[in-house]
Amino acid sequence: MGKDEDKQKDRKRAPKITVTKRDPKRLVREDTDETAADSSGTAPPESAPDGRPSAAVSDDSIAELKQQLLRVHADFDNFKRRTQEERAELFDTARAEMALKLMPVIDNFDRAAEHVPEEIKKDPWYAGVEGIRKQFNDLLAELGIERIKSVGEPFDPNRHEAISHEPSDEHDKDIISQEFEAGYALGDSVIRPSKVNVSSGKEHK
Repeated sequence: MGKDEDKQKDRKRAPKITVTKRDPKRLVREDTDETAADSSGTAPPESAPDGRPSAAVSDDSIAELKQQLLRVHADFDNFKRRTQEERAELFDTARAEMALKLMPVIDNFDRAAEHVPEEIKKDPWYAGVEGIRKQFNDLLAELGIERIKSVGEPFDPNRHEAISHEPSDEHDKDIISQEFEAGYALGDSVIRPSKVNVSSGKEHK
């Protein structure tokens, strides 16, 4: 009797446990949703049915990449153009500097040729000197450097330097009648202007 009464008392004191059946699939889905919400704090991004990002996001990304590519291409074209221009300017500067060093030598040949007596011009020695003079002028031509036309041409202050103005029976007013020193140009750029005499017209008597 004593043991049976003790068992009945223990049963009365023990709490009742109720077991409720739940769908295992639902538990897994709910736990997953709760975990995602807890970890990010925001709702997951919308996705297409196949799991890829939405079409709007992809189109924006592609458009931005295209713009970046166009900008890079334009920057490269500008860099290439600037490099070519700088290279051309450097080459022109080098040619002009070389020509300036050769010009005094050519000037001396020109002055000497103006004072050679006629009987010496028939000598083979003089022919050799003229050949050297021609080689210098040909070298300048190969560099793209041309001699500026002067005698018989209208005076151009951008290409000629007037040393004097004198009357002339052969040339009209403002026409170059004499060249004292040859001038040279590289394209449209004048390396050295021609030093000339400009006609003031016929002298009135």
